[in-house]
Amino acid sequence: MSRIIVFALVIMVGVGCATKLERARNNLQGTWRINKVLEDGQDITSSYLSNRVNYRITFGGDNEFTERYLLFAGGDEVSISGNWDFSNNAEQLTLSDGNQSRIYEVNQIDEGILDITDRTTSATRQIEFRPN
Repeated sequence: MSRIIVFALVIMVGVGCATKLERARNNLQGTWRINKVLEDGQDITSSYLSNRVNYRITFGGDNEFTERYLLFAGGDEVSISGNWDFSNNAEQLTLSDGNQSRIYEVNQIDEGILDITDRTTSATRQIEFRPN
């Protein structure tokens, strides 16, 4: 009897790990806006968004992303496109475009929140997104 319970637990854990990545992929897809930015624990949302006015990022099911924002109020629109991918069982998100790759630690991802920490800067920058 105990072997059956152990076997069932192993199967459930294995299935749970496989679905975590799939849930993360599904929850990421869509358009997001920045809700809050913390740098080294300090709220810098206002200054961060001052040169990323109307920032939106869209993640597609085809592993492509597009970022759009204005450099400043009334400024030129910036549009960056590239590919995204999860690694380490959806604990790391990588965005790659023609110029750079950015690596983020995934703190939380579900239908209503995307919370990541930028690992490509010297500061600890945590960015919280909400659906657009």
